[in-house]
Amino acid sequence: MSRWVALCGGLLLVLAGGALADDEADRDKLIGKWQEQGKGADAALVLETKGDDLHVVRSLGGGKEEEFACNIMGRDCEVKLAGHKAKVTMWFNGPMLVELETRGSEIVKRRFKIVADGDTMEVENIPLAPAGKTTVTKWERKR
Repeated sequence: MSRWVALCGGLLLVLAGGALADDEADRDKLIGKWQEQGKGADAALVLETKGDDLHVVRSLGGGKEEEFACNIMGRDCEVKLAGHKAKVTMWFNGPMLVELETRGSEIVKRRFKIVADGDTMEVENIPLAPAGKTTVTKWERKR
């Protein structure tokens, strides 16, 4: 019986390790320069690692840019966005990067994930406070 338990436990570890490796590979694919898809889209996004932090640069068009670095361990980061104090929290949920942004009384959750081709990313914007409609934008990797 103990051999059976050991064998099953070992098999679970191997399967879990494979799933974690897949998640890490998908996480690595998020790193890079991205351009929003769509007619008239002039937004750009850069995600890069800097030590234990994720460095994020958002070009919103019209010369507006937001830049910050934050850990990816779910700890709050105090940042300035559009000249105002904000709080950003980032973590991975499987292969997906999750960002929770609080600006005053506004809270937005974003989920970044790679689409099957590896050169397309979807960003789901979920307004939590005030509650609003969830939108999804598609981004393509800039070469």
